[in-house]
Amino acid sequence: MSNRRLVEAAAELIAEKGWEATTAAEIGRRAGYSRAMVHARYGSKDAILEAFLQDGYVQRLLPGPEPGATGMENAVAHLHRIEEMHAQDPDFLRAMFAMTFEAVKTTSPVRTVMQTWFERGVEAVEAGLRAGVADRSVRPDVDVDRAVNDISASIFGIAFHWIVMSERYDLARELDFARTRIIADYGSRGTR
Repeated sequence: MSNRRLVEAAAELIAEKGWEATTAAEIGRRAGYSRAMVHARYGSKDAILEAFLQDGYVQRLLPGPEPGATGMENAVAHLHRIEEMHAQDPDFLRAMFAMTFEAVKTTSPVRTVMQTWFERGVEAVEAGLRAGVADRSVRPDVDVDRAVNDISASIFGIAFHWIVMSERYDLARELDFARTRIIADYGSRGTR
């Protein structure tokens, strides 16, 4: 049984219906496997979610800082990674965002997992900004906490627009606009 086929099937179904409305049996069928095979390999829908989130493709959304990059470049790197994933496989990106928005419900089974992902993203942006103050790619007077909230809100606002209005929303253009604005607002002169 190919883990990748199951992960791809999960992404398609999550993008279509959301995580809560998707069953393990549906994921298995979409991947071409019997319910018994999926249950024997994974045991539960939560284990399939774990496999989805551990998939190398999905993990690319939250890698560590790029060696040799400035702090500002690392602070806005998420925008570039989202753009890359959108170009390469929009179903995976849509599935990630769909689960993120499902996590707003306190009863959502993905809430804790998505909170952990969100916290990792926030920590990466904050680390990038703090490194940017040190390497002078970020203005020294920047309120880092405020900037982190601004950047996070920008990313999730763009994500929400794209999920809801995907046919009429140019995700790549909006991500580029956000990156340009963030650098202009928080970067030192000469930062690109």
